[in-house]
Amino acid sequence: MTVKEVITDALRLVGRDDAADAINSGEALGDEVARLKKAFITYLNAVLDELARGYFPLTNVEEMSAEDGRYAFALFAKHPVRINRVRGKKGAVGWHVCPDYLVADSPEITVSYDYAPERLSEDDEFYYPRYEVSERLAIYGCAAEHFLVLGDSSAAQLWESRYRAETELIASREKLSGRIPSRRWV
Repeated sequence: MTVKEVITDALRLVGRDDAADAINSGEALGDEVARLKKAFITYLNAVLDELARGYFPLTNVEEMSAEDGRYAFALFAKHPVRINRVRGKKGAVGWHVCPDYLVADSPEITVSYDYAPERLSEDDEFYYPRYEVSERLAIYGCAAEHFLVLGDSSAAQLWESRYRAETELIASREKLSGRIPSRRWV
């Protein structure tokens, strides 16, 4: 399923069949529909980012080397949001995070970190690296974001509750880890 299909499904869910049909037709879009399409792509990326940071973290392990022990975040394969573990050739090493780089007490390290997913565009395939996260969950999140932005608090609350219920259902199937995801303790 493409991102375009996900956002048109989300538009249909919030009652904007006209906008979904216009996007699917491939014709030139009016200003309002173009704005809606751009907004829903933004909502989708925000939902995926929230899922990665708070509920279903994406982890990568990478081997790196640097003479001075400074590892620029720009050189990481993925965009790191949290460093979990740093090991050198002989085991654990001291390390700390600076604004643009990781400093470790070793010229060669293996670093484990959580990362944020790449931003999706209209023509991309919908993909979340963890199979549990489906298009339906993302569509519910987009609907909640849409109504929140519109200021319709009752509809936003309805879709937010569906989004949270789906998130909780998926999370309940996972084994527990040593941290509580954001807003799960409330």
